[in-house]
Amino acid sequence: MRFGMCVGGDRQRIKTAAESGFDFVESCFSVLAESDDEAFNYFREELNRYSIKCESVNCFLPGSLKVDGPDVDYDALTEYIEKGISRGKQIGLEKVVFGSAGARNVPDGWSYEAAYRQIVFFLKNIAAPIAAKYNITIVIEPLRRTDSNIVNSAQEGAALAAQAESEHIKCLVDFYHMSDVSDNCETVKRLSGAIKHAHIAEPVSRSYPRKGDGADYKSFIEALEAAGCSTCAVEASTDDFERDCAPSLEAIKS
Repeated sequence: MRFGMCVGGDRQRIKTAAESGFDFVESCFSVLAESDDEAFNYFREELNRYSIKCESVNCFLPGSLKVDGPDVDYDALTEYIEKGISRGKQIGLEKVVFGSAGARNVPDGWSYEAAYRQIVFFLKNIAAPIAAKYNITIVIEPLRRTDSNIVNSAQEGAALAAQAESEHIKCLVDFYHMSDVSDNCETVKRLSGAIKHAHIAEPVSRSYPRKGDGADYKSFIEALEAAGCSTCAVEASTDDFERDCAPSLEAIKS
């Protein structure tokens, strides 16, 4: 298992994550798709300076780029994704996390079935061809019901990925989000082959993992390995990144 740290676009966090021993960092897709050339080049230089790759990114799409509902702009989606992923290849990008509740949530007055068909169409006809072009995997992230009104469990995420009919569309499991539904480590094992990335945090407070905090990280990581998932990134909340970064890696490695 290779472990990453979510750093957003914070360059100091890149340094801390690299020095703490993480294998890679996870940033935000907007850093790739929305930054001007100067900002992107500086981000790339920081990665090179600390000899670490940005192998995954989250927050795939902004809420203004809907993939369902009455106002889907496929040309704008294509342009945004193409720009972000083509830049991502320059910094070692391998996986894009499709949580993006604002982009995928079913709008009021719109049917769930229609929205689901639109998401399948987006994945199959817009996202997958671009991902294949750059040999990137897009992983669908099930989200808590309080965050999203569509795709809340790992089973739902894996089923949606399968309908895209592409090896470049898979599923993610998040240790924190799993606690909101019926997913557990046995669920993860049963989805062998479908899960290609994971997020981890203390599952109650979503704080950084720490030794002795009572969470069963061992069973989760073993389930990921049994399912054929080789990467897991810490995605959690902290008021002191410098303090919590290295201990979180120690906790999950132990």
